[in-house]
Amino acid sequence: MVLLNCLLSGGSAFAQERTILGKVIAPDGGGLLGVTIQEKGAQNFTTTDAGGNYALTLKSQSPVLVFSFIGYTTQEVAVGKDNRINISLVPTNAQLNEVIVTALGIKKEVKKIGYAVQELKGEEITKARDVNPVQGLEGKIAGLSVGANAEMLTRPQVVMRGNTDILFVVDGVPINSDTWNISPDDVESYSVLKGPNAAALYGFRGQNGAIVITTKRGSKDKKGWEINVNNSAMVEDTWLTVPKSQTEYGRGTNYLYQYAQKGSYTYAPHGTNGNGTYGGVDVLYDNSQRLQEYGPRFEGQLIKQYDGPYDPTTGVRTPTPWTARGANNFDKFMEIGLLNTVNVSAATSGTNSDIRMSYSHTFQKGRNPNTRLNVDNFNLNAGYNFTPRLRLEGNANINVQYSPNIPDASYGPNSYTYMFRVYGSSDYDINDLKNIYKGPQGVPDLTQYAPEYGRENSAWFMAERWMRTHNKLDIYSYLKLSYKLTNDINLAIRSQVTTWDQLRTEQVPSSANLNTYLSWYYFGWYGDYREDHRNLLENNTDFLATYNKKVSDWTIGANVGASSRAFSYKSSWATTKGLSQPGIYILSNTQNGATFTWDSKMQVYSGYYSVDIGYKNFFTLSTTGRVDNLSTLPSGSNTFFYPSVSASTVLSDYIDMPSAISFLKVRASFADVKGALTSSSIGTAYSLATNGYVGPQTLGNYLGYGTEDVTSYDGPTYYNQNGYSITSYYNGGTSVNYSTNLADPALKPYDVQSTEGGLDIRFLKNRLGLDATYFRTVNGPNIFQNTLPSSTGYYSENANGLTTLKTGWELTLSGSPFRNPHGFSWDILANWSTFRETLKSIYGGLSTISLNGHNYKVGERLDAYYSTKFVRDGSGNIVYGTGTNAPLVAPGQSDLSNRGLIGYLNPDFAFGINNRFSYKNFSISFQFDGRIGGKIYDRVLYQGNNGGTSIESASGAYGAARRAEWNSTNQGQNAPVAAYVAPGVVIASGTPHYTNDQIDNLKSLTFANNTTATTVQTYLSSGLGSNVDEYYFIDRSFVKLREVNLTYNFRLKPGSTLKGLSVSLIGRNLLYFAKRKDFDIDQYPAGYNNSNFSANGTYPDLQSATSRRFGANLNVSF
Repeated sequence: MVLLNCLLSGGSAFAQERTILGKVIAPDGGGLLGVTIQEKGAQNFTTTDAGGNYALTLKSQSPVLVFSFIGYTTQEVAVGKDNRINISLVPTNAQLNEVIVTALGIKKEVKKIGYAVQELKGEEITKARDVNPVQGLEGKIAGLSVGANAEMLTRPQVVMRGNTDILFVVDGVPINSDTWNISPDDVESYSVLKGPNAAALYGFRGQNGAIVITTKRGSKDKKGWEINVNNSAMVEDTWLTVPKSQTEYGRGTNYLYQYAQKGSYTYAPHGTNGNGTYGGVDVLYDNSQRLQEYGPRFEGQLIKQYDGPYDPTTGVRTPTPWTARGANNFDKFMEIGLLNTVNVSAATSGTNSDIRMSYSHTFQKGRNPNTRLNVDNFNLNAGYNFTPRLRLEGNANINVQYSPNIPDASYGPNSYTYMFRVYGSSDYDINDLKNIYKGPQGVPDLTQYAPEYGRENSAWFMAERWMRTHNKLDIYSYLKLSYKLTNDINLAIRSQVTTWDQLRTEQVPSSANLNTYLSWYYFGWYGDYREDHRNLLENNTDFLATYNKKVSDWTIGANVGASSRAFSYKSSWATTKGLSQPGIYILSNTQNGATFTWDSKMQVYSGYYSVDIGYKNFFTLSTTGRVDNLSTLPSGSNTFFYPSVSASTVLSDYIDMPSAISFLKVRASFADVKGALTSSSIGTAYSLATNGYVGPQTLGNYLGYGTEDVTSYDGPTYYNQNGYSITSYYNGGTSVNYSTNLADPALKPYDVQSTEGGLDIRFLKNRLGLDATYFRTVNGPNIFQNTLPSSTGYYSENANGLTTLKTGWELTLSGSPFRNPHGFSWDILANWSTFRETLKSIYGGLSTISLNGHNYKVGERLDAYYSTKFVRDGSGNIVYGTGTNAPLVAPGQSDLSNRGLIGYLNPDFAFGINNRFSYKNFSISFQFDGRIGGKIYDRVLYQGNNGGTSIESASGAYGAARRAEWNSTNQGQNAPVAAYVAPGVVIASGTPHYTNDQIDNLKSLTFANNTTATTVQTYLSSGLGSNVDEYYFIDRSFVKLREVNLTYNFRLKPGSTLKGLSVSLIGRNLLYFAKRKDFDIDQYPAGYNNSNFSANGTYPDLQSATSRRFGANLNVSF
């Protein structure tokens, strides 16, 4: 028996170790190189050689071989008695057979779609994530740009084909999104519908395209609960972009400074009255000076300073050494930032039901002290099949945002960028101010301790006392009942609610320094308190009937539906305009408070259809139509129809292609979508009440400091309604003003006609694919405000009057040049896009028009920017005014039509390249993206030159002249001798004549070198800064190493409790390539906003410095 058992065991072992030989054959009869042959259920595999041959020694008793190769259908073959297995693999167009979510949540096969749409899996942005989930899409979708924003809770600018009003849709239903109310861990996929051709079924809301989000549902394997935990932790420690400041000169003007009451300038020897004098009066609070940083050079000389010994009895302040003790103030003050996100989800599905629950918590600790953000998100998806035909499903998403303090980076006295980099001096140590009420200047809870009280605030005082809170509850949900009437007909009714409620408060402490131009501000005031409360409620209810039928060689898919949209918005904004008692932050504690309210409502009724007809594999023809009736336009013009048509055909299905081409599809589409008077975002009730409508937001008397919060809206603008507003006071009482814009009862919706063509081609047995799209869009006549003579009693009238033409290209390269699931693989996704938009015609046959400070010309690009330029001679030399050393300014440049072309604001093109390399269980992916070309105004450089803090103002020719001027003062004993002579020429003889901004009679003039000197301060802050914008427009190009992700996927044993385990090392915003790095150009994805005919980033505001992020991600499933 023992011998028999041994023989049987030996025989079994011999059977298990037999070797199978064979060949894998391609459709053309040749062998396939690189096909993977794996013994199913075992870590035993091999690959074919150049002839398609293989050999594999088996390990199991009942082996099954799995043959897999990219671009071909995977096949399984059970091993019998034969030791040789030859097999032919069949090519597959799996990527083109995939189903993608389109408008209204309708699923379609990719190969049958006739317009541009691109899908991204949600898992692609959950590792090296951004705190804002939408910013994770940057660089991954051709034609879509997202302005990566470092500001906490600021909505990034999302631009698609140059348009900024992009619709967000979740599970087929539009939502109102600030882009912070979406948890990326709950997203199954993003489908980006590019332009009106793809999003026409959404009506005027989809005229610029849509981002359609499909959320995750119950587990697919129906084997009980699936639990997933994903944790991402990242730190911010080093700067990617940050303004740099000179530390050679301190605060002051004309090389003079002392902490004193402002008076007449007098240069005096040391020991007489310090470094010069301002009237010779020492004071406790230096609140009359708003100084630049053109003061004395740091050489250790004795100067009266804020922290010098002060005798309250005699009122005399003792001078102390003048040194750059605060050269590193910015880095000393800023802290290490932290971003941590935890998501826990549980999902299951059964025969009749499915459910998924998810909770996410995001915590961000800002780099500014005492700033943090908490975002909690709960998502529930559930469905139940009452019968095989009747199903009920729903989704609820609850998002809660809270921050005790949101930093404000905009130009002003409560901005850290402003106080450290624009007007920040190095003559004080920031850590000396940690005791915010240190005496003798500081008085607890009343007066801050600060280096000066005219322009800036103590940064520590702001961090601890100037609080800007944020509280927001955001909910979107839907309930859907569907019934399968027949095998071909499905009926569904759905009702959705999106609502949010936001309260922002601002506690401005006693002694906070504001801009002194505010008529109601005075030194020593008790501070202010503000409340900004906003509430939005929207309901969308729709019915959709779906029909799908295959008749012989024909396929028919049809959808018919109707919907109702009810929109309501309410807001209030209130200020104390000065507290009566310090430190009590309630609206009733007011000296002269004011409250403003603003409400809006809108109703839209719609009907729509879509029909898809296909014949064999030859073509698919699709058409859609939608009718909207909305309340924002005059009766008779408020009902309109949107048609669209598209066609696609897979040529490779019926035409023989070269061997290199595996697949070729061509498509074309046309859409005609209307637009109405709506806006995607909204400002404060104060601005709305004083403007009378949703329009350009301006800082009025009450909004005299800080940034106006702009939130998502997508509601009516009331441009075309004459109304009353409270804007001023008369004889001590409130006055009511009538609108200065004349409404037009015959105003019509504007028209957007878009034509699109494209192809999808796959090469090398589907290893690489190229998707190309060309689009042409005619937009108009757009609604704009035409200027009226003042004699009419109005300033403007609404009119249909501007028509534009936009053309562009989008390219996407994707594929897997190398694919071996057990070895080395390489996946690539590359995107490239460009567009141009020109002015086609103007109302009344005009050739030019000026709107919103921008000059437009028929035939010219809309992003062409005209402004003040250098006047030059025939050799390109800059012409200066005789005896002024200031650039010559052509007369009449206050008129926009007389200004010169600075350049084009939009990038020439945008791109993104994402590579993923994997070997066995390791993978590394990284993404470079950027925008090339275009112009943008460098406000940091302008303000830094004006304030004397920029590196440029103290280096090169400026630095040499500044040093010479300082030396000429003998450390403040004498007035400086001007030393800077700008390179260029002056007009020696003749009288110039100008066309636009340039001299047109150069031959009748003679020129001589400029020899006039001025001080650097005069040249940079007065001559250059106020006269020539050209100097401060820089190249908009940049490239970023956006993200890096190194991942190890653990190989788990069969039957293990764990279903998945991976660990990743991640980095984000790691490298930045640009000509200047004093601000992040990435924040401004487009230079022109065609929704309101205005330039973007022409004079961009100050921004927080951008940081690099490093961290790790852990993902566990069980």
